[in-house]
Amino acid sequence: MSDVVLALGPDGAERVLLRGADLRVADGETVLIGGLDREARRGLTSLLTGRLRPTYGTVRTPARVRAGVLGDLPRPGETLVLDAGDRPATTAAGTPLPHGPDGAVLVLGGPGWTTSPIPGAHRALALQGGHFQAEPPRQAPQLAVHMTLEDVRQRTRRSLAEAGTDTATAALVADVLADADRRGHGSHGVALLPTYLRRIADGGIVVGAEPRLTPVTPTLASVDAGGGFGQPAADLAARWCADAAAQHGLAAVAVHTNNHVGMLAAYRRPFQEHGVVGLLLNISAPAVAAPGARRATLGSNAVCLVTPTQADEPFCVDLATGVVAAGKIRSARHRGEPVPQGWLLDRAGTPTSDPAELDQGGSIPLFGDYKGLCITLIAEILAGGLGGGLVSPDVARQVTRTGEVMRCAQLFVGFSVRHFTDPAVRADAPEAPADLAGLVDRLRDAVAAGHDETPQRPYFPDQLEEIKAQQAEREGLELPASIVAALGWDAS
Repeated sequence: MSDVVLALGPDGAERVLLRGADLRVADGETVLIGGLDREARRGLTSLLTGRLRPTYGTVRTPARVRAGVLGDLPRPGETLVLDAGDRPATTAAGTPLPHGPDGAVLVLGGPGWTTSPIPGAHRALALQGGHFQAEPPRQAPQLAVHMTLEDVRQRTRRSLAEAGTDTATAALVADVLADADRRGHGSHGVALLPTYLRRIADGGIVVGAEPRLTPVTPTLASVDAGGGFGQPAADLAARWCADAAAQHGLAAVAVHTNNHVGMLAAYRRPFQEHGVVGLLLNISAPAVAAPGARRATLGSNAVCLVTPTQADEPFCVDLATGVVAAGKIRSARHRGEPVPQGWLLDRAGTPTSDPAELDQGGSIPLFGDYKGLCITLIAEILAGGLGGGLVSPDVARQVTRTGEVMRCAQLFVGFSVRHFTDPAVRADAPEAPADLAGLVDRLRDAVAAGHDETPQRPYFPDQLEEIKAQQAEREGLELPASIVAALGWDAS
C-alpha cells in the first residue's frame, strides 16, 4: 500500500486508522503488525482482502488473498491475512509464525503481540500515529529444551507419581516414553505425557487398575487391561507371549479394554531375549480415511515385527497404516510446523498442511491406497475383532475424549526360531540358522546393492532408530519447549 488513508465508522464519527501509511511485503515474507484492537484488525483485513476501499491512496494485492485466523497455514501461491487475537495464546508459546514459501503472510495482532517474544523469521511492525513503524527485535523463547535421557525418565516418573500412579507403573510408562524419544520418535515419547495426565484427571485412564491375564491354553491367553495405562498390559502380554512361544513354538495373547500403549517396538525385549519372532498388532481410534473417503473411519493401526538377532537389539519393523502416524502430526503441531502435503486431510476432505486439523475432524490418508486398506484390515480383524471384540470405530480418541477409556486392543503373536528351524521340522534344510540375523543381513545387502554407490545410512528400516539412539545416549534429547512448559518442568 502507498500513502493510504483509511477511515472506519459512520460519517461524522469516523476513526482515522491510517494517515498516509506505506507498507510493502515481499513474496515469502511474514510480517507481524502488533498493537491493533479488534476494530483495527477487522478494518485492515477488509482493506487487504479487497472488501474495503481506502479513503485515499493505493492498495495493490496479489490475485489470491485469503483472510483467516492464526493457526491457518498458507496454500501454495496465496497470501494470508491472519487475525491473531489480542495476545498470543498460552498454548502457542514458543511457536513460530507461519511462513509461506511463495506467498506473503500478514499477522494482525493486538496489544499483547507488541510485548511477547515471538520466534521464527518475521518482520515486526506497530501502528503508530497512523503509520507502520518497525519494531526492534525481541529475544525469542526457546523452541527446544535439552535434557539427558535419565533426567527425562526421572521427571516423567515424578509427574506420573504426583498424579497418583504407583511407582512400578510410573517407571514402566516413563521407560516406554523415553525409549521412543531415544529412538527418534518424539511423537510417541514424552510429548504424550500432558495428554496422559489430562486423561488421568478426567477419568480416561484408571489409576490403580492392574492388568489381569487369563490363560486359555498353554499357548493362548487374554489380558484385561481394566482401562488402566496401556503399557503394563502390553508389557505383560509381550512377556507371557514370548515365554510361551519359546517353550511351545507358537503363542498368542490378546489384550482388550486398554489405553494407548506407545510404540509397539517398545515391547521388543522379551522376544529378543527368548529368541522369538514377535508379530504385534494394535488398533486405535478413527484417524485414517479409506481410499475415496473424506473422513476418518478406521484407526491408524500399527503393525510391528520383532526379529531376534545375536546383537543387543532385535531387528524391528514398526509402522502405522496411515501414510504417517497420528502422533507425528501432533508432534509437528507442538513444534509449530506445517506437515508435508499428502499427510493430512481437513474436515472437508481437502488436503491440508495444518496439523491442528487432525483433532478438528481431519483424517490421515492410508498408505498404498487399497493395499494399505488391506494391511489395516488385517490389524482390525486380528487385534480388534478377534482379540478385542471391537473395531477401531468403537475406540475413543485419546486427545478429544479424555474422560473415556479408549478400549483399544492389541494382539501379540510369537514364533520360536528354535522350534521352526529344528531339523526335525525342517528336514529339507538341516543347516537352517539358529537365528535370523544372517537373513536380515542378506536383505540389507540387497537393498544396498540397488544403489550405484554404497548409500548413506539410513537406508534400511532399523537404521534410523539405531542412529538416533546412539545420538541420544551421547548427547541427550531435545524436547519441545511447549511440552516442557505444559508439564511445569524447570527448563534450566
